[in-house]
Amino acid sequence: MSNTSTLRRRIGGLALAALTATTALTGCSSSDDAGDGGDGGGGSTLVIPQQVGVPPYSYLDDKGELAGLLPDLSTALGEALGQKVENEQASFENSLLGLQRGTYAWVPGVDVTAERLEKFDFATNLIESYGFRVKAGGIDIGDTMDDLCGLSIAVTAGSSPVPVLQDLSKTCKEEGNGAIDVQTFADQATADLAVKSGRADAVTATSSGLAYQVTTEPDVWKITGPIYQAIDIGFAVMKGDDMAEKLVEATDEIIANGTYADILATYGAEKMAVDASVLNPEPAS
Repeated sequence: MSNTSTLRRRIGGLALAALTATTALTGCSSSDDAGDGGDGGGGSTLVIPQQVGVPPYSYLDDKGELAGLLPDLSTALGEALGQKVENEQASFENSLLGLQRGTYAWVPGVDVTAERLEKFDFATNLIESYGFRVKAGGIDIGDTMDDLCGLSIAVTAGSSPVPVLQDLSKTCKEEGNGAIDVQTFADQATADLAVKSGRADAVTATSSGLAYQVTTEPDVWKITGPIYQAIDIGFAVMKGDDMAEKLVEATDEIIANGTYADILATYGAEKMAVDASVLNPEPAS
């Protein structure tokens, strides 16, 4: 079953409380072709791309090593599949290209959308929403999407908020309000930098990412504006790749044995938990 309705109720509660507190599009042609020189058989190493600068999803810790929900979940799922996982740094767009070439076994942290479901299969493992942050002491944005008209918004290139904001910009313009200047960047870190440097008014990111950044950098950021785009998040593979079903089973296994809950608790992400993995859920409209 889908967790979309549950997430919407949560988002509604967050919006009333004013909320104080990212992949991808492609898959390998076959799960057996991914990682370790194209041999994805039992016992092989599965190479998984991980972005950095998007805590609590994936980032570099104080030792310069990959940390976060997605690397930990990828490693745990590899263990459930009986295969070793090698997490390596990659930008969002390069992750997609590598997946198309068969370099990667799956792409983690992918928003499930209707467009993507036409081409790719998904095993869900998180639920999420999006919001906005500005510099501490910066502008206040109203609670509706219409309040974004006339602003410049920084966003990671290729991520699901891009078309949402671009369509909204057209509506703003048609209704006689200022268009939204949607500025795309290679990763979350450079999108954040655009706001810090004054090139953009606000940056959009996942609600969990917003809360994490404000908690860790309270004098740098503040959350403001609407909560939008209730989404299921999962690991993506190419349409027809049986790895998707394997990932559903592996996710259910780590949920049952407590590993999943432990990982989410490590990063304060318990509210993103699902009760079970879903293969290709119906996306939110």
